[in-house]
Amino acid sequence: MQSIFQASDSGQAVIRNATATGTEQLVVTLHPGSDSSVDIEIREDVPGSGLVSSSISINQSNLQRLVQWLRDQDAVD
Repeated sequence: MQSIFQASDSGQAVIRNATATGTEQLVVTLHPGSDSSVDIEIREDVPGSGLVSSSISINQSNLQRLVQWLRDQDAVD
């Protein structure tokens, strides 16, 4: 599997994995400002099956709860 990481000044980061069966992408987009939200999208392109995509948007309050939960689980410091 080959992985590529790309980041932009606009607040978007992409991790792309090329596998034997297709391409997977994790796209994270930060929206600074009054709501300070983050969009997370998972894309999978499988030949013959097409593009499958799923996304979620998290606002600042929920992002803070997520980080606290990850700390409680000892997943992050």
